[in-house]
Amino acid sequence: MTIEAQLAQLQQAATEQTEASVQLANNITEGLQEIDQVKQDIAKAYDTVSQNNQALNDWQTQSGSVNLKDLNGNSHTLPTLKSLVADAQSVNPNPHVMTKAQFDALRDMRKQQYAGSGFVEWGKHYDSGVNAETVNEGMDLLYGQQYLNFLKLGSKHKSSTGSSKTYLPIVVIDGTTFELSDGVGLRGDGTAVTNGDEWKRALFPPAPDGTKTYDSATGTVTQHNNAEAAFAAETETNKVITSRKDLVFLEAWHEKIADKDVVYPLGNVQYGASSYKGIGLRNNLVAQGYSAFGEWDSATKGYGIKWSSLTEAQKAIFLGEPEHNIYYDPEAKAYIQVRYRIRVEPDCGLGWKGYLNVSKVSESSVIRGTHPHYLRLQGVNIDFNTIGVDNLKLAYTGADRDKDIGTWGSRSHCLAIPIALVQRLNQGAYHPSYNPLGCKMWNDVSTGTGGVDWHKASAGQMTNTTECFKQVSSGQVVGAREPTGKLGQNWSGRPDQYRYHDAIYAGQVEDLRLSAKKQDVNKLRESKLSDAIAGKFRGKEKLPFTKLKSGFCYDSGMTIYIFQNVPSSESSLIGSDKYYRGDDIVKSYPKYSEFKASAVAIKFTDAGDTDLTTFAGGTPLGQWFIIDKFDMQSHLFIALINPNTGNPHWFSSGRASTIQAELLFPTEQSNAEFETLSWTDIVATPDNFKSTFPDGVQGQWIPKLPDGTAGYPLNRKLSDDTLSATFSSDHGQTWVKNNVQFDPVKNINSASWDANTVALLQYQSDSVFTHAAKSTTVCGDIGRVYATQAYMSHYGNRLLPSLTGQVGKRNSGAYFQEFLNVSKHAYYSPTQTLGWTSHTGDEPIHEPLNLDVPNDNSPAVKALSTITEKNGLLYLQFHGSELKYKSIHLRDVEVIEAGVEASVVKGKVYRLQGFDNAHLNRPVIALKDRLNFTFSASAFDGYRVAHDGRIMTSSGAEYSFIRVHNNDWGDDQTIPIINGENTKTDLNGNTVKVFCHHTLFPIGIAHNG
Repeated sequence: MTIEAQLAQLQQAATEQTEASVQLANNITEGLQEIDQVKQDIAKAYDTVSQNNQALNDWQTQSGSVNLKDLNGNSHTLPTLKSLVADAQSVNPNPHVMTKAQFDALRDMRKQQYAGSGFVEWGKHYDSGVNAETVNEGMDLLYGQQYLNFLKLGSKHKSSTGSSKTYLPIVVIDGTTFELSDGVGLRGDGTAVTNGDEWKRALFPPAPDGTKTYDSATGTVTQHNNAEAAFAAETETNKVITSRKDLVFLEAWHEKIADKDVVYPLGNVQYGASSYKGIGLRNNLVAQGYSAFGEWDSATKGYGIKWSSLTEAQKAIFLGEPEHNIYYDPEAKAYIQVRYRIRVEPDCGLGWKGYLNVSKVSESSVIRGTHPHYLRLQGVNIDFNTIGVDNLKLAYTGADRDKDIGTWGSRSHCLAIPIALVQRLNQGAYHPSYNPLGCKMWNDVSTGTGGVDWHKASAGQMTNTTECFKQVSSGQVVGAREPTGKLGQNWSGRPDQYRYHDAIYAGQVEDLRLSAKKQDVNKLRESKLSDAIAGKFRGKEKLPFTKLKSGFCYDSGMTIYIFQNVPSSESSLIGSDKYYRGDDIVKSYPKYSEFKASAVAIKFTDAGDTDLTTFAGGTPLGQWFIIDKFDMQSHLFIALINPNTGNPHWFSSGRASTIQAELLFPTEQSNAEFETLSWTDIVATPDNFKSTFPDGVQGQWIPKLPDGTAGYPLNRKLSDDTLSATFSSDHGQTWVKNNVQFDPVKNINSASWDANTVALLQYQSDSVFTHAAKSTTVCGDIGRVYATQAYMSHYGNRLLPSLTGQVGKRNSGAYFQEFLNVSKHAYYSPTQTLGWTSHTGDEPIHEPLNLDVPNDNSPAVKALSTITEKNGLLYLQFHGSELKYKSIHLRDVEVIEAGVEASVVKGKVYRLQGFDNAHLNRPVIALKDRLNFTFSASAFDGYRVAHDGRIMTSSGAEYSFIRVHNNDWGDDQTIPIINGENTKTDLNGNTVKVFCHHTLFPIGIAHNG
């Protein structure tokens, strides 16, 4: 190989090595670059991991969200763990706690289960005793200095009694159930009992003290410095409040716990225990008014606990027990507690108006005193100052698709149910003329003695109502002696069972509670009829006030009209006696009196009119006439019946324009109503009454003039064992007070009173529990006819006076009471509902009456009971009539012989004899006067006698003027179907009362299904 070839080969090799070196260098460079990139990537990844690691820590520990990066550096935002948990809990923070949907589902189920809002269980109560008194199941009263102005619901004491399945009351309001408890037995003064008892209390404001006035024209209540200033401020519309009714009700509402950061055991914002299951409670977490019983209450403080301060375990106690009524609302993202309080609202002395429970929402159902004094619900509000204008006209009541029957509602979603109405006494001194509701004793000016009864004070000291309210501790001043009339003082000026103004007595309470349970109307009818017969129904009634007024009378068509309550501005007023004269009777003045079954006395004197000659029937001037009953016409006047003529005509000729009348009559003094009445009967001649009580007196006059004889029939059934008499024989200068004898069967005062005596006979009497009403639709079937003449209240002698105003006097016998089956009755159904027909011949017919011969001409009653519905509530309805016994001895009855001319007088019984039809040889009663007629022996051949004694032809025509006399009670075996009250003539010719009555209070809630 040549050198050139070798050099070329070496050059080529060098070139290749150079290229290889370059390539290697390039490769190394690229490798180093890759290593640098990897190093950079590793550093970048490390940074990313470091950042994500912090984000992961934040994700576990913080709320909100974090940013995580991928290897490409892209950011990703994620919610933290706490946020995910919170979102999960937003569905339900505690799965064992009900959601709003579940809570509402339970409410809907209860609305199907119950008839409406009311009491599911009444709770237990104490038996009545020396210091305790029962109103009804689950409602009682305790007496003592610690129980002032106090009413108790339920009792957990071992000695408690009652038919309730639970010790404490259970209430359902709009589908939510509540246990009524303060967690401890709280007294009226707010202290707890030490015997372990537990109940729910209602606390009342102090009784009226005569220092407040209420103006019915403006609705303004004014507090005055003292009673003298208050009475001085009186006008025609502005009056001192001396009588008052307090309304007790339970209100419930839904409230966010977070709004006040407080939770209350059982939802009771008046809870009285300082701990609950080991959890300490405080009573200073919310303004005091939130727990108050009313605007007047500045002391009651409810115990609760701050929700935010509770541990999870403590929260679980409240959340896990359904009686606290807590649920979770996911829309509001909040816990809700359904809460309640008891409210006690005083009226202004004019009474409450409107229905307490109705089934429809309407403006007419507003619960109020007198406009514009509307009842207001408080609900979530801290106090009454925060109640807005929207809530002032509260009070529609009842049920639409959003409200439950038995509740009141307001636009702020607070509902309420009634519990009771309580008639209060007052803090003035008792006087039967000037302050019948007073409790204190008097200061005797002449002797300086404090603490004397009205009849022991010096004559002439007490002349007006203002003096009854002057608070006197000592000195020569007429007034109410301090500190009498209070619990714990043992000094009272009252003569009856209502001793102290700061106590609540059972006879003052109207129980307005309703059972929420659905009722079988037929079983309910029989149960409540048994209660009515046994005297277990509670009622209410006002007390009469008797006056003697004098003035000129107005005579229209020879009829005496005496008008009342005519405003002083009327030009037709004569003097100050408020007797109206003139023909323009167009104005609707207030009702005169509810005591139209009372007797009155009237006397006329001629004031010098020479045109007057005689009274009809030869009635002389200047003589007192007793009229057993008076009638009230058009709410304006009394049309008095002349006992000599049997009609309202008193004058046979002449004018009445100068005739002066004096009239002793009962009227109303106040709106005060009681279940157990402190009744007063008055024995006096009208002239002595006027001189002794010139301004009238509480009570009802007995229509027997005292003449030294014994036996004065009491106006009411005496229900206690004491009859007290306070009497004077010197026109009230001196008085004597003693218990006097009485006959409990005949219901008469056995004492004798002379003509100079004025006596006040005072005793307890049960109120009526029914009232006249329109005959309305029958729910369910009809019961049997019940008849009674018994003198015992537990054998119908509370029902008898309630229906007829008469008192039974039969004390024994086989048939002093009985039940009679209905053999025929007719219904009509124009609107697919059962109702009575009042068509003649369609009346219910019952078996013949078997009541035996009465004692002392005892009255009796028969009544058919049914259930009726009004405004969504059930009432017991009675149709029936008064029964009068007419003793007929056949040997004394005039005989009508066949073929012999005779005459008959309406209402008189005769004996038919000598007729071919043997059915007619029996006593008959004349339905009309008939003169000089003759029956032939075969006059009634072919006639038959109907069940009610009517003599009928074979074709069904009724004989016109006589009827077979079937028995001495004159009963026709029919039950009249009428509206309200009326009269009819029985088979003996007696005028008897017929009626349709309803119970005053509802007995249940109507329901469908």
